[in-house]
Amino acid sequence: MLTEERQQIILEQLKIHNIVKLHDLIPLTGASESTLRRDLQDLENCHKLLRIHGGAQNVISLHEEPALSQKAAVHINDKKMIGQTAANLVRNHEVIFLDSGTTIQFMIPYLIEHTDLLVITNSVDNASMLADYNVSTFLPGGKLKSSTKALVGANIIQTLENYHFDRAFIGTNGFSVDAGYTTPDPEEAAIKSLAIAQSNQSYILSDSSKFSQVSFSRFATLDEVPLITNRLSDKENAVLSKYTKITEAI
Repeated sequence: MLTEERQQIILEQLKIHNIVKLHDLIPLTGASESTLRRDLQDLENCHKLLRIHGGAQNVISLHEEPALSQKAAVHINDKKMIGQTAANLVRNHEVIFLDSGTTIQFMIPYLIEHTDLLVITNSVDNASMLADYNVSTFLPGGKLKSSTKALVGANIIQTLENYHFDRAFIGTNGFSVDAGYTTPDPEEAAIKSLAIAQSNQSYILSDSSKFSQVSFSRFATLDEVPLITNRLSDKENAVLSKYTKITEAI
């Protein structure tokens, strides 16, 4: 296969999946790992992709926020396992904070197994889903962000400063050793940071495709909050376990 053909396949896969792993490209192209690494380097030099640990991702602005519908359609099985694993950590009679995000939503069906639970959330979609499951929910007021359906701004910050949570479950747009946990919007980052500070125990929920992705605003370092994710490769686990506690949802 010609170099141009291989590189076109790589770019087409990025259009579909946003992130591609090197081991997935090998059977698609019939090329060796070293050849594909050179292809990725060439494409990165042309600003057509961004190389990440074990593969590549689309070139996305640091402050760009993918649409909620776009995020909801990918890695569904991984998110279900992560959501169930996170929900199993909740105990009866607790007050918990649920961040906005599609991975967080997969916790909600499992919360009905707990009694006398109060959920605080800044997500309109999550609040609606919690109501459907008849889970006691409080939705603080704030400015509604259309792309993520999250409430942000000074009003919600002021409200959350008066609350304390047993546990907080936080989503992220990316996590890396150097940048920590990041999200595109500083207003959302401020809420995530505050929820973590106001909680006895916090957790980051993210599928492993977000490893090495970096957005504009850091809201926590890896060593501040443990990570709940799907099964990692041995190499990924070895790198991340030096910096944070990892729970793999299997």
